Amino acid sequence: MVGAVTRMILIDCGAAETRAAFVENGVATHFWFGPARGDESLPTAPAAGDVYAGRVASLAKSLNAAFVDIGAGRAAFLPLGKQEKSPVEGARAVFIVRRPPIDDKGAVISADWRDGLSPAAVAAFENRARDGFIGALGEPADAAIAALNLRGPEFSSGDVAVIVNDPYAKRLIENYGVPSVALSERPFAEIEVEELIEQSLAPEISLAGGARLIIQETAAGAMIDVDTATASGGARLNDNTNNAGLYRLLVELSRRRLGGRIVVDFLPPSSAAARGALAKRLEAGLKSFSKARVGDLRKDGLADFTLPRRQRSLLDEASEPAGEGMLRRGRRLTLDWSAKAAIRSLEDALRSGASLKPRLLAGNEIAAYLRDERAQWPARLAAKFGARFEIAEGEGMGARAYEIA
Repeated sequence: MVGAVTRMILIDCGAAETRAAFVENGVATHFWFGPARGDESLPTAPAAGDVYAGRVASLAKSLNAAFVDIGAGRAAFLPLGKQEKSPVEGARAVFIVRRPPIDDKGAVISADWRDGLSPAAVAAFENRARDGFIGALGEPADAAIAALNLRGPEFSSGDVAVIVNDPYAKRLIENYGVPSVALSERPFAEIEVEELIEQSLAPEISLAGGARLIIQETAAGAMIDVDTATASGGARLNDNTNNAGLYRLLVELSRRRLGGRIVVDFLPPSSAAARGALAKRLEAGLKSFSKARVGDLRKDGLADFTLPRRQRSLLDEASEPAGEGMLRRGRRLTLDWSAKAAIRSLEDALRSGASLKPRLLAGNEIAAYLRDERAQWPARLAAKFGARFEIAEGEGMGARAYEIA
């Protein structure tokens, strides 16, 4: 089915989350993760484009900015224009998120939020802000509809097919005006999306011939190394490895949602002509990224460019810093991400056969999370498959480990 269309959106509606992948010419270029259908009202981190009612908490005159409480934990940062009048501390207003929270920094917001809204919607939002409400405004969309944000600008032309595993979501998407919607029990199996997500969370990507791409995210962006590793290939080895690395680099920039200052250490090109050709390919590839700013490609292969940070990276969404107090901190998967993966494994086991009675053994943190905070996830499985499964705390397991028995 992958070869039948040039663009697809694969939507997996699970008991614990809704996930989507955008596929172009057989290559998954973007991933999306949202709440399960029915969990849309659960608290989520602010995302670019979200509209919030907030209260000005403090002014930062040295930064020509203000910090605003939008009810999302960390205060949001409101930069002010040179001629813009500073707000009054304690004032309530409506704001739009321009950049989501990243690491320990709050969201970046703007007061220019009215574009595209009807006068009635503008009035309703302003009234709610004046009433003292702080938090996200507007009703959340059904998760399956929200997943269509992956569609891209050409979606309306009808050349994007949607494959989804939920019959009700299929009807919703069809009513939304999508001309081609198909039903599949396992949409992500079309191109092994599960494996691709795991690869895009790993720091190292294998390239053809034994070369590799090493990606290290930083607070300011990312450092990327193109390495021959065990590859061999004579005089053109560096150029061939650079070309393979560049192709995969462009894919990973989208999949990992990288932004900020990106520094790439290509191998030294074999000649000035090879360096010029690589620079042109890099510049051409970055044209698909809005507002990318391309720097120089030096003789030694070092290149840099800047991409806007409009969303959290995949690594930021899936993991959190770990190892406080150690010489160097690492990262571990968040409890929410791990618990969703556990429920997804149980759901896959239940789907494999009506006679199976799987048992999910989970570490103490996952078991407590499913019992005390996300009891609706096992309940959805029971409603769909019947009470033919068990969730138990596994003795001696890691706090966020799980297995299907």
